[in-house]
Amino acid sequence: MKKILFAAFTFLSISAASAQSCPANDSTSMGAGFGNDVFYSLKKGVATGNGTVKTVANNNWHLAISVQNTAFPSNPANGVAIRVNSPLGENSQTGASGTKLVKLNGANASNWRSIDTTGISALPGLIDSDSTWNLSAFTTGYPKGNPFDFIWGTYNQNNKNVEGNGSVYVLYNKSANWYKKINVKELVWDSMWHIVISNVDNTDSVYLEVNKRAYKKRLFVYYNVLTDQLIDREPDSDQWDMVWTKYKAIIDFQGGKVPYSVSGVLSNPKVKVAKNLGKTCDQVWLSNRTATAQSRISQIGHDWKTFTGMAYAITDTFVYFVDALDTNTYKVTMKSFTGGSQGKTTFNFYEATLSTESPEVSRSISVYPNPSSGMVQIASESAVTSVVVYDMNGKPVINSSESSFSISSLNSGVYLMLINTENGLHKQTIVKH
Repeated sequence: MKKILFAAFTFLSISAASAQSCPANDSTSMGAGFGNDVFYSLKKGVATGNGTVKTVANNNWHLAISVQNTAFPSNPANGVAIRVNSPLGENSQTGASGTKLVKLNGANASNWRSIDTTGISALPGLIDSDSTWNLSAFTTGYPKGNPFDFIWGTYNQNNKNVEGNGSVYVLYNKSANWYKKINVKELVWDSMWHIVISNVDNTDSVYLEVNKRAYKKRLFVYYNVLTDQLIDREPDSDQWDMVWTKYKAIIDFQGGKVPYSVSGVLSNPKVKVAKNLGKTCDQVWLSNRTATAQSRISQIGHDWKTFTGMAYAITDTFVYFVDALDTNTYKVTMKSFTGGSQGKTTFNFYEATLSTESPEVSRSISVYPNPSSGMVQIASESAVTSVVVYDMNGKPVINSSESSFSISSLNSGVYLMLINTENGLHKQTIVKH
């Protein structure tokens, strides 16, 4: 019962002019400069009121190396991705550039020690996909006609290795004046990565070995090319539904499409999201949503907010239905976003079921008088089994099993009421004079 009450409470609409519909009931904070990733579980949020699983720095790594199973032949790209922390180092106020990955034309393992990086700034930057975790900067161009050609290397069906083709990539930050050349040698038996990394002048060479089997329940293990440090920073992959993070997205700009660093929400690869457009959170339910669930990891993404020059405005007609890891569907609506030192998002969410959001039940119930300074009467076509009144902090202040009760002991203000009937739940706002 506690879980049902909490979920229904979060859905209640406030009709008074001084209040907002679908009030925020949880938040995440990415910190100054959006310098943290925040992993979030909707199941945990419903159970505890705080769904944050882990908050971890996102500014100490350059490469994210897949430790997932490659899953031949159904999902061959699953385990061969190497993602890049492209926003790292970027600062719009100072003009500092981010981290860029390019593929050198004509360079290969045979001329590794004498490669020429002249004109490197003119080469197109390679960025990760924001539709799936498995299409990365290093696999830009996949899928192709040959599903076993992963751009940096090809799967050998005889020895079961993904063998590098000698391609040379350069990862660099021009503002910070560091350049690293990279050659992905091979992925042996979908278990051991072999990667060569060094400065362009061949100093500080590293032969990086990454054992996938050492990182259970992870999507990626993270690597800092400047400190030669592997970082295990994710929570277990079955413990989070969404992550607030910084990433590169392709946006419309001056009639074209360009990559741009954004902060937003990406989904766990096993989570699907339906993005319902055109209705606010108190107008759309499971029963009347028009959107279908998609596996695109940026289905929530970043565009629910817009920077106005002074602050962030929220698009209140984006409502998300999230098919989470626990097999339940949750309704999520963003309420506010702040930059500065907090990087804070507030949002409304609840476990969406037809029984907790039935317009038919709502039409058969009326509450009067409203506003009231004393007695409140509930008229219902079906028997009322319980009534719970909550204050604006979510604290229950009245519990009743009667359809008539007094609110005279409450302070003046707006309260949220959950009415449980034999045919379902009804949510109601009531004002105490």
